[in-house]
Amino acid sequence: MCDVRILLHVLCLTITAAQVSNGLSFSVNNYTRVRRETSCPEDLPFSLPSFPCNSGECVDGSKECDGHKDCEDGSDETDACKEIECAYFMFTCDYGACIKKELECNGVSDCADGSDESRCPKAKKIVNDCSSTQFRCSSGQCIDIWLKCDGKADCVDQTDEIKATCFDVECPGTKYKCEYGACTVRNAQCNGVIDCFDGSDEAPSVCHNAAPRRPPPPQPLPTPRPPSAAPSSCVLPAHPGSGHWSIFGIRNRLSPGAVVTQGTILNVECNRGYKLDGNNVLFCRGGEWSANVGRCQRVCPVRKSTPNLNVTCVYKNMETENCTEAINGTLVKFKCASFYENFDLNRQAVHICQDGNWDQTEPKCQPVCGQKTVEATPLIIEGTNVTKGEYPWQVAIYRKSDNLLICGGSLLNQRVILTAAHCVTNENAEPLPEGDYFVAVGKYYNKYDDKRDTKAQFSKLQSIHISEEYGGYKQNYLGDIAILVTVKVFTLSRRVQPVCLDSGLNFNVAKNEIGYVTGWGFTVENSSPSDVLKELKVPAIDTSQCKSELPEDYDIYLTHDKMCAGYVDKGISVCKGDSGGGLVFKHGDRYWITGIVSVAPVSSNNVNGCDSSQYGLYTKVSNYIKSFILKILAKYETFA
Repeated sequence: MCDVRILLHVLCLTITAAQVSNGLSFSVNNYTRVRRETSCPEDLPFSLPSFPCNSGECVDGSKECDGHKDCEDGSDETDACKEIECAYFMFTCDYGACIKKELECNGVSDCADGSDESRCPKAKKIVNDCSSTQFRCSSGQCIDIWLKCDGKADCVDQTDEIKATCFDVECPGTKYKCEYGACTVRNAQCNGVIDCFDGSDEAPSVCHNAAPRRPPPPQPLPTPRPPSAAPSSCVLPAHPGSGHWSIFGIRNRLSPGAVVTQGTILNVECNRGYKLDGNNVLFCRGGEWSANVGRCQRVCPVRKSTPNLNVTCVYKNMETENCTEAINGTLVKFKCASFYENFDLNRQAVHICQDGNWDQTEPKCQPVCGQKTVEATPLIIEGTNVTKGEYPWQVAIYRKSDNLLICGGSLLNQRVILTAAHCVTNENAEPLPEGDYFVAVGKYYNKYDDKRDTKAQFSKLQSIHISEEYGGYKQNYLGDIAILVTVKVFTLSRRVQPVCLDSGLNFNVAKNEIGYVTGWGFTVENSSPSDVLKELKVPAIDTSQCKSELPEDYDIYLTHDKMCAGYVDKGISVCKGDSGGGLVFKHGDRYWITGIVSVAPVSSNNVNGCDSSQYGLYTKVSNYIKSFILKILAKYETFA
């Protein structure tokens, strides 16, 4: 006696899947079966009664009307199958057999008559790859090789029974050869039945008797009623919408409304794209099911945490990380990771799953840009030292051959750096090899390996991109802008964050508006570079004023893509070592990259020195945002 408390133990499963009485078999599957007389032996427990083929053989009863011919004469897959009723989640072949719904239009003929592939959108082709034991019809359908040229058409297009296929077939002495080449039963000629597909075995020129006839299909018997229910039996429930249940322990299914014995276990499953809200295992005990069949609900698209976005799923007051199978009523909470932001989340950080769709699009968190991360007292000649982390977008560019800091740059995202083209090109304005450089972020001290820079991050370069307008000194440094792409994805922190880029060209710089430049340039004319990062505050100068006050022969560098900033005769200017650094202006509470340190006049006292009494010239970033910068950024977007 099986203990009903241990219903999931496979060895204790007691399900009546077939009943035999008075020589009549009643088999069950995904439809209601037909009664028929049978001389086949009784099957093993929990299997279905055998099916008696017209040819006299017996096959597994579960294979009747399943789409595949298991009887040698195909009598298990005939129009008699039309007497059965397929479950709603099954596909009904034209001749009545039942196959899985998902097999329809899958490119393979799963119905014996190929009807599951005959009405597919855009005439979906049947696969052409047949096995060595199969014959490929002209349509691509695969049939068993022994069905070829047997007198009966098994291909949907009937190409298994044509002269082109069968003309060279050799028939054994026990077979009759049809005119088109097929082999059929020995006594086929003039027996009153058309056994050859072309009817040549009953041709009037050969036979002089009555008109021949095709063999009639087997006639099914009426569908029986289910057996009377025992007191402890259960009635099978309706299948859930967009899902179905199956009986644990047997491959085939009964239909809703059928009666099963105590101990029957149902496994409840939903179709792909749906999730069950309820118990997935039900069992029959004392005439009742352990629970009602749950509902299959559409699943919303997956929402998972990323390095930049934290996702929390909430359903029935239970919180889990990520939403992989969210159903109706599930909430998902979003929160940007540290140093990332999304302004829309400040207004609505919770989305709701409704009928398989979220009520809002998935947010993207982008790096916080243009914010000084520490309070500090307000390059660079007469510049002021900054506090560590005050300008987290500052990049140091080093020459690999001697580890010398040669230029500055500005971080646009975790891999993209904006700098001056002259920093990474030769005299012919051609990019130098990426391997000649490495870059660092989070730096405060000039020397590349200064141990005091405990938070610095380093990377090699993957690629160097130069503006198409750049021609070097031969073209007066027009287009002096470059983008460097790093191999490493930098980790954002209080000391590593990008500067803001005015992608929409929304801001204009007013005359005399104060901007900020940072770098490790020479602090005094003819001296050495600064040991620490310095800041220089410079006013924006009107182009006409700048041009009138520039030294002779220096005004040629004031090309259409340059802006002017700084002072005259105040000893404050950018200098060697500051090239490529960013000129930023504050709008609201953010700093926006507006210029790139390009050229400055040389001091008359030293050919390698800087003239601190003159304006500096900066490449205008706005001139290259749409035509150059955004195109590169789109390829290397690193935020969620």
